[in-house]
Amino acid sequence: MGILSGGIRFRRYQVIGELPPDFRDLFESAVRQYSFQDFVPEDVREQVMGWVPVDDLFDPNLYLDRWLVENSVNLTLRIDTKRIPSRFLKQECKKTESEWKLKAGREDLTRAERDEIVEIVTKRLLDRVIPSCQGTDMSWDLDRGDVLFWSTSERANEAFRTLFEKTFGLKLRPVFPYSLALRVLGEEAALGVERVGPTAFVQPGARPE
Repeated sequence: MGILSGGIRFRRYQVIGELPPDFRDLFESAVRQYSFQDFVPEDVREQVMGWVPVDDLFDPNLYLDRWLVENSVNLTLRIDTKRIPSRFLKQECKKTESEWKLKAGREDLTRAERDEIVEIVTKRLLDRVIPSCQGTDMSWDLDRGDVLFWSTSERANEAFRTLFEKTFGLKLRPVFPYSLALRVLGEEAALGVERVGPTAFVQPGARPE
């Protein structure tokens, strides 16, 4: 969702820090490093994430001219998630525990053995799960230092900020009305902005027509 299609709900950030002189070479290497990498066989992770092009969620080819367009960086954060229903996992572990007890000729297992069973069963089940795939676009205006991320989800934004800062080595500051006002008016206007309150455009007790 975002740049090419979908809704227009987004969060806005300001980049803190200066671009390095050789940022094109540095960013190209970093974007490739943090590009999306799929699950591997017997993967115990439930979630993987990384950058993909904005025009194709399933194309890993991230050559420079594809995501650096004039003065803007445009990428999609792809997050793939596998979920095992907890009740199903618990039932499969119980079945495996019964098999181990029968084979060992014991009535109970050690804590270490039960933990091992959980790991084995989780790996087996995750290999059978088809991951859900989510892509969210971001656009970074290098001249203004503004970043738009096309999601208002707290979880998605937290993942985005973490990956952005790892990739580009720059911090993000959320932009909200107060910080935007200070950016436009200057820090000296802080006291006046703090005193601003809501204004009612109807008389108290009046009924809207």
